[in-house]
Amino acid sequence: MARRHRRRGRHRTSIPVLSLAIVAGQALLANNGGGSIGEKVSRFASYYVGLDAGSGVFDPHALVIGWGPWLAKGFIGKVARSVGARPRLLPGLSLS
Repeated sequence: MARRHRRRGRHRTSIPVLSLAIVAGQALLANNGGGSIGEKVSRFASYYVGLDAGSGVFDPHALVIGWGPWLAKGFIGKVARSVGARPRLLPGLSLS
């Protein structure tokens, strides 16, 4: 017969601070370019796709803006976990 394990204690959902900061920074960068809402959304999407929706031109610089912070976050997270460093913030906040 399978045992069922119950978790004890309070369950808190944590807010991923770094992930929100990366997305907010990219959204602010897309917003600073000016233009209509559609152009801003297109610029934000080009950070992850690499293609400019208006002209259809491939832009590798946009991919660096879009994927660079995520790759750095993953690499730094793996190095920090292997060293054993666990940064602590306020309860309910996580750095992931």
